[in-house]
Amino acid sequence: MASKRTVLIGVGRRITIDELLAVAVHGTASFELFVPKGEEVKEESSLPSVVDLSVGLAAISRKDDEGLMNKPESVASLALVALAVAQGRILPKGSDCEGLCAVLVGVLQAADASEQDFRLSFEASDYLQEIKELVPPCYADLIVQLSKSFVQRMNHCAIGALAAGRARQLSQMANPIAALSAERVDGVDASAFSDLYYDILRPHRESATSATIMRAVLNGSQYVPLTPRVGLKYAADGCSDEACAVMDAPQQNGPAREAIKSACKVIELELNCSEPDGKSKYNESVFEISVENTKTAVKTMLGGCLARRGVKPNDISIPENDIYISIQSLITSLKSNLESEAVECIDFIKSEVVRAEEAAKKKEAEKAAKAAAFQNRNEDGNSKADEFAGMSEEKKAKILKKRAEKEAKARAKAAAKEKKKVTLFGSGTLPISNALSKGCEVSPTSVDLNESVVNEVNSIVEKLLSGGIQRKPKIAKGTRDYLPEQMMIRDQAFQIIRRVFKRHGAVEIDTPVFELKDTLTGKYGEDSKLIYDLADQGGEMLALRYDLTVPFARFIALNSVGNIKRFHIGKVYRRDQPVLSKGRYREFYQCDFDIAGNYGRMVPDSECVAVATEILASLPIGDFAIKLNHRRLLDAILDICGVESDKFRTICSAVDKLDKEPWEAVKAEMIDKGLKGDVADKIGKFVLQKGEPWHMYKSLMDSKAFGNHKAANEAMEDLRNMFEYLEAMEKLKYVSFDLSLARGLDYYTGVIYEAVCLSGKTQVGSIGGGGRYDNLVSMFQEAGKQTPCVGVSVGIERVFTLMEARLREQQGGSIKQPNVAVLVASVGNNMMSDRMRVTQRLWNANISAEFSQQENPKLKYELANALDRGIPFMVIVGEDEIKIASCKVKDLKARTEELVTLDNLSTYLLEKGVVPVGCEFAAEEEKNRKALRLS
Repeated sequence: MASKRTVLIGVGRRITIDELLAVAVHGTASFELFVPKGEEVKEESSLPSVVDLSVGLAAISRKDDEGLMNKPESVASLALVALAVAQGRILPKGSDCEGLCAVLVGVLQAADASEQDFRLSFEASDYLQEIKELVPPCYADLIVQLSKSFVQRMNHCAIGALAAGRARQLSQMANPIAALSAERVDGVDASAFSDLYYDILRPHRESATSATIMRAVLNGSQYVPLTPRVGLKYAADGCSDEACAVMDAPQQNGPAREAIKSACKVIELELNCSEPDGKSKYNESVFEISVENTKTAVKTMLGGCLARRGVKPNDISIPENDIYISIQSLITSLKSNLESEAVECIDFIKSEVVRAEEAAKKKEAEKAAKAAAFQNRNEDGNSKADEFAGMSEEKKAKILKKRAEKEAKARAKAAAKEKKKVTLFGSGTLPISNALSKGCEVSPTSVDLNESVVNEVNSIVEKLLSGGIQRKPKIAKGTRDYLPEQMMIRDQAFQIIRRVFKRHGAVEIDTPVFELKDTLTGKYGEDSKLIYDLADQGGEMLALRYDLTVPFARFIALNSVGNIKRFHIGKVYRRDQPVLSKGRYREFYQCDFDIAGNYGRMVPDSECVAVATEILASLPIGDFAIKLNHRRLLDAILDICGVESDKFRTICSAVDKLDKEPWEAVKAEMIDKGLKGDVADKIGKFVLQKGEPWHMYKSLMDSKAFGNHKAANEAMEDLRNMFEYLEAMEKLKYVSFDLSLARGLDYYTGVIYEAVCLSGKTQVGSIGGGGRYDNLVSMFQEAGKQTPCVGVSVGIERVFTLMEARLREQQGGSIKQPNVAVLVASVGNNMMSDRMRVTQRLWNANISAEFSQQENPKLKYELANALDRGIPFMVIVGEDEIKIASCKVKDLKARTEELVTLDNLSTYLLEKGVVPVGCEFAAEEEKNRKALRLS
């Protein structure tokens, strides 16, 4: 008998549903008292002795068994009580909680070892009285002090947890057994489980998983054909009810399994929640809702199972008077019907295997008879005349050789057929059928879905899925893999960006990739719906970060860093509709530069725009422009035109689309959002204006377009200062003053800007942007405190798309770049150590190099490899060169070769223009300076 695993109960411990099932239902684990490390264990004499279980049970007077929990429920309930007592909150301060916990664990151990039916009352008063009889008299007073409401909650938790755990196990069986029914029921088509329906068009996670399991089990089945373009339509086209039910299995089992898994998380959390004291009473709504959801899910799976068997649901009677009684009845009924469905499938599979084997034997017998008749005819013919008469020995040998080869092939084919035997069913059907049959120990016509059977079937399904037969591997929507040559371009971009950030004195920070959901929500306007929520893990509600700005605001408020100029490069996530050709992804990097704190008016704003222009001018992406506007100016325009303040943000989002849509479409959207046509026309007169900053500024001021509007005039003064500063830094030439620029994020309060690419055929939209957000940090700070901030972000994915397209254009469609400067090769055998020694010399000199890891590579292949990869130099060593401590250096571009001593190798390569690792930027700058001097 296998040894039982241990489940510890004590202070600071938690318990899971699986642990409760293992001890109370399956008997594969047992409870033990947990003593924290560093604490002394009580002397054995001082530990309380537990009353003999038989004596304690005999002392309990009961009229009948009505109102009693069964043994698993009683064990689970008492374990939860012991766990709560151990935490020291249920009983009055100073109580011997450790001793009582030890006693209760002792009762549990005695119940585990005893053959007696250990059953406790469901009603709290009777329950406490019964426990009093089971513990030593010195602990009876502590038992009486336990709150009845607490005990009742523990009973509910125990029953609900065991029910949810059993439901979770049965939900794991529903799909494999439904797959077996697909083999048994006529009219099922495998296209109904296509990932088109369960992954692409209707991507519910567990429904997709259910369909994947069905496909994996049924792969290769002769009984379940795959008819292209039939799919779910097949279910409504004259199918039997049983076939329709089979094809609907993922739509039932998937949501049911998801609901049960979610309920188990909540229930498991509730098992480990303890009342703050012995008097408080928790409301059980959160628990009851989870149990109710589990009940609904079980009912759904039961309905599907009955339909696949052709049984009417009204043939099953389920009591509905109490949620805890009804869920137990439902689970018992689901288990029974799944077992019956499995038996029907196993019987069908066995009968079909026997039929197919008999047919195969008959066919083999007929073939053998034909072969024997043919052999007899040949022998009769050979007796009359020699078949090789008149042939040369050479021709005779050739014929005999061909016959021998043919016979060998026939024997191999027969052996393969024998090994394969009958392949009528899907690749998972027979293994699952055999695993389920192991539960038929009571009777050959029964199945028992016990723990070992469930585990074995799960193991088979896991192997089927890991084998890759369920579907082709694919990448998540809106993401991409980066090949080595693409990563080289990406690394170059990051190096350029980091240099600019550091040149401006910025320090680097990092924040978690996920944040509390409350931190992110309400900061992005209409784009808040694009935030990726993380599945609830029974604790904090989390979400993946949407950008780096809001986490930075939280960072400032939490760490009290004061004035800071920071940069941050990290991944962000948006549930947007991806357009990969334009560099729009759901997972992408942002490179942020922000200045937080109190500084001169518009000084940090100007530096942020200067940083953006320096980065974009340094990247090989062609011409670009910075569109610039002021959020307060845009709000003033809407105010002047007569737009209500509560519609500012929605109208701004429409205005922001002017760079993608014509004015007529934008105007129509404004009207749809409740704006009058004449008001929209007034807005159009403003927002359609854009151009050179000083020209636009003077035009607007001279025309007195904003009149005496205070906010508009203050915004124009901000812009005047900014234009002066950008002009001083020689960056104004990149800027376009565009009154239509709105940027959709709600947190902007001042200047806003956006970078766009102006050249090339690759259209990627915005490649960067930012603005001032003075109020964002205050959302996380004490009332009245404000930290002004301004920043800029570079969209590296879109920049990378431009860089890749430009490089392809320059290199005729390829983006390959050499990843090393030198390839070390050899002539002759057993030269691996010599190649390593030469390469190590180059590594010591900080020169990028590599050698072939083949033992004896041929030089011509090494040369072809270097040419294909664009490696500029080859260093070749042979026995003759090693004797004189030298090597040959091939300049593959110049097509020259020289003999160089090993001591002088690094110096020679550096003189030839090889750049040490990490010095690429310095070398590029030196090259530019030389070119400047020559010009």
